Amino acid sequence: MCDATEDVGEGMAMHRIRNVNMKAWQCSGYGKELTLATDIPVPAPGIGEVLVSIHYAALDPLDVNLLAGTYEDRFQIDTFPFVPGFDVAGQVVALGPECLRLSVGDRVALCLGVKESCSKGTTFGPAGALAEYCVCPEEQVSKVPDTLLLSAVAGLPLAGLTAYQALFTGKGASSTGGSLGDVKEGSNVLVLGGDRGTGHLAVQMAKHKGANVVTTAPLEKVHWLERIGASQVLDYKKEDWLVNLKGREFDIILDCVGWAATPDEVDSASQLLCAGGLFVGTSNFSAMEAAGSKGGCQFKALVPRADSEDLDVLIDWLASGRLEVMNDKVWPFSEAGEVIQTNIARCGKAIICQCAASVAVPCQHAAGGGA
Repeated sequence: MCDATEDVGEGMAMHRIRNVNMKAWQCSGYGKELTLATDIPVPAPGIGEVLVSIHYAALDPLDVNLLAGTYEDRFQIDTFPFVPGFDVAGQVVALGPECLRLSVGDRVALCLGVKESCSKGTTFGPAGALAEYCVCPEEQVSKVPDTLLLSAVAGLPLAGLTAYQALFTGKGASSTGGSLGDVKEGSNVLVLGGDRGTGHLAVQMAKHKGANVVTTAPLEKVHWLERIGASQVLDYKKEDWLVNLKGREFDIILDCVGWAATPDEVDSASQLLCAGGLFVGTSNFSAMEAAGSKGGCQFKALVPRADSEDLDVLIDWLASGRLEVMNDKVWPFSEAGEVIQTNIARCGKAIICQCAASVAVPCQHAAGGGA
């Protein structure tokens, strides 16, 4: 790439843009494999938007489901080719008009947002993290302190916002517009899939608020989940957690695995909730909306709102050591197409680094302690 500064728009505060074009992984349609394009125009930020140089992106099972067309009826991608990925950690390189909070050069993390970038009428996206640059509304972008590596925060936004808003509502809302959790000291919380990207963060957040946390996970994750806050971990591969927990009453059940997808499973879940309890599903949208209110309990689906105020809280918790993000592995950008097809593991996140040519090449963003 050339080193000359390129003008990517008028009326913007500028930084050095490496080229007028960029590399990006693209999908040409639902069910199609990704291909690497090398001549995509660098996007220009509009009113209230920032241009971010992406140092790290993070991939989630949601990306796989979205590309497969699983949520086509709910989050339809109207424009192909599509650049996948919602989580970004990087640096602000240009500001659109009316940006008031961020400055060029700021280290940032952001969630491009499922609803925000994959909806009709949006001025950015859809999505776009698997690229060298992305545009995002300033209100969705949070500053990252110099004490945190960008690689450490890259996997936080989407999973963290999902867990936070499910448990505490924050700036979020259910798919039908209602409030979500209100976990506090003494609350009884059950997290289905505590080993997942969202689940392990939810365990820590609930514990931080003084809740009693029970979760399900495979045997190899039991001791780790106990260390980060679970009072009880049930190995779902070896024991029937429904039977094991019979007679317990939880204030909230967070389903990170899409378990409650049938009326019978919804009935079973309601028997584990206290009067007025809440069941939140993060993927089984139709089942949750169909269940609504059952047996005095509420069933709600959640698609997180990409919001900087909630993300600011999570970054502060991460910086203070109250939260840790488990990432599977850091992969080079050159391998992102294969990673999203075959290597999205059940635990944590797959992190994609822009500057690594191969797994054997040290990441330049890790140098100097600030990346």
